[in-house]
Amino acid sequence: MSVRRHVVWVAVAATFAVAILPALVFYTGTRLLGPYAGGGLRDFYGDFLRDLAGLELSAWVLLFGPVALVAVWRLLVAVVWPRTGA
Repeated sequence: MSVRRHVVWVAVAATFAVAILPALVFYTGTRLLGPYAGGGLRDFYGDFLRDLAGLELSAWVLLFGPVALVAVWRLLVAVVWPRTGA
C-alpha cells in the first residue's frame, strides 16, 4: 500500500477525533452523568479546544487516540499483510 493511503487514513481518523468524537463524549457523558456543568455541546467543544491549546493531557488523548489506533493498524497491515504483485 502506498504511503499516501496511510496518510489519508490517519487524516480521516484525526478529522473524526476533532469533529465527531467530542460530540459522542458529550452525549455519552450527559446520558450517564447528567448535564454538562459548563453548558451545552458548543461549550464542550470550546472547552475541548481550549484544553488542546493549553496542552491538557486528557484533550490530547481524546484527539490522538483514534489517530494512534489507525496508525498502528495501518502499520500492521503494511508489515504483516504486505501485498505482492501478481
